[in-house]
Amino acid sequence: MKKLISLMLAALMLFALCACGENEDPAPDSSSEPYAPDYGELSFASGDVVFGIMDFADEVLDALGEPQGTFESESCAYQGKDYFYYYDGFEVMANDIDGAMRITGITLADDTVANPQGVKIGMAVSEALSLMGDGYTHAGSVYKYLTGSTLLMIEEGSDGTVTAVEYAVAANAE
Repeated sequence: MKKLISLMLAALMLFALCACGENEDPAPDSSSEPYAPDYGELSFASGDVVFGIMDFADEVLDALGEPQGTFESESCAYQGKDYFYYYDGFEVMANDIDGAMRITGITLADDTVANPQGVKIGMAVSEALSLMGDGYTHAGSVYKYLTGSTLLMIEEGSDGTVTAVEYAVAANAE
């Protein structure tokens, strides 16, 4: 159990550091339309609740029910704070964007949950890529799928298995 918690914390820290290392502002300029969910098949589901990046956080969190825990910290990617909500097997991050709380991150926390395509932590990366299809880019140990303004990242461990799965806002995605 301690090993699983350590692995989850390491993955979360890795993704947080990656987000903080980018200086791209994911918020649209004032002349563009307000953010709207644009995740196509890159949604996530928990029970009957299907949601994705840029959905209104209040609606999603109400539908998901009481989280097992919460956390907030100063954001290095957005103005204000990052708000984290922990559920059984996954985490949801929300941020205030143009006055509305929006879902800005979804992270699989362990191997008890899978995304709608069936990808989960611990499976062979080759199987995950087969489930997701060929539309990815590959950089280092991370495979990235982009749909609209949603980025799905699958990280490969040294043993060829999926070690992390995260949905995020794709900065300046077209």
